[in-house]
Amino acid sequence: MEKQAEKLYQQGDKQAAVKLLAQKLQQDMSHADWFLQLSGYLTAGGDFEQAEELLVKAKQLFPETQEIDYNLAVIYFEAGKLAESQKMLQNITDSTLVSDVYYLMAQQSLQQKQLPQALMYALTAYDKNPQLEDNSLLVGDICLQLKEFKRAQEYYQKAVKIKSSAMVLFKLALTEMVLGEKSFQQHFAESQRIDPQYFQQHQQQLADIERYLKLQTKEDK
Repeated sequence: MEKQAEKLYQQGDKQAAVKLLAQKLQQDMSHADWFLQLSGYLTAGGDFEQAEELLVKAKQLFPETQEIDYNLAVIYFEAGKLAESQKMLQNITDSTLVSDVYYLMAQQSLQQKQLPQALMYALTAYDKNPQLEDNSLLVGDICLQLKEFKRAQEYYQKAVKIKSSAMVLFKLALTEMVLGEKSFQQHFAESQRIDPQYFQQHQQQLADIERYLKLQTKEDK
């Protein structure tokens, strides 16, 4: 990773980071990690076409680097090119990328509304790398959609142990609310304290859960 560009990016000067890294690559194209770093910045900024062009060039220079294949698969997925994304994943045999591959396969299945298959892939991604917060979160999110609230809670709790963010606490509180556990109030409060903007933006999700609970109450009567 090019440290100066990463420092600029983390400081919020993303355009400067992209410009610096592009200039570095014009002078020296012997670093596969620089290509991956720049493509990551471009993808995060929504510039999928330029990121794709960059990685296609990188693949020509570093044909054995399967991380390039994975990043291309991510770009195709984000750009809505599902078939191309799935095709790129088929090329990957690198054992260090197994968890990432299953994570993306889960997202692909989720996009196609294939929830049971998405859950299977997400659980495999988690099994391959249980220390990655995103893996626990994805399992929890899919279980939430399947209304498997206890199981969703279990994986959100795992995610909280890795990183106690506003998003994780909010999702954990949603499951606790459905399950009738009083701790949901504390976790909602912690989520709001950490990131008031996130908490406000996700009030619709809270309203959806409240409607679900009211419906369940009516059905039980």
